[in-house]
Amino acid sequence: MAGCLDFTVMRIDGHYDPIADVAWLRFEGYDPRTVLAEQVEFGLREIDPSDRRIVGLEYWRASETLPQDLLRMLPAPPLGVAG
Repeated sequence: MAGCLDFTVMRIDGHYDPIADVAWLRFEGYDPRTVLAEQVEFGLREIDPSDRRIVGLEYWRASETLPQDLLRMLPAPPLGVAG
């Protein structure tokens, strides 16, 4: 069974701000100059306008919706940077 699995490596960038309780996940192809943000029930979904791929997710109230193990793995955002 394991021999049939096909894995693709993807770069993921992320941050978690425990004071704001917001987690940001950015995937390959994320470009802040062109991304389109759509508000959804958990926060924002960020779309590449050229092919409508999801390239970013922003979770509001992250401590209520994401596993604590994931939040502990994410670094704090750089000082002076939000999102």
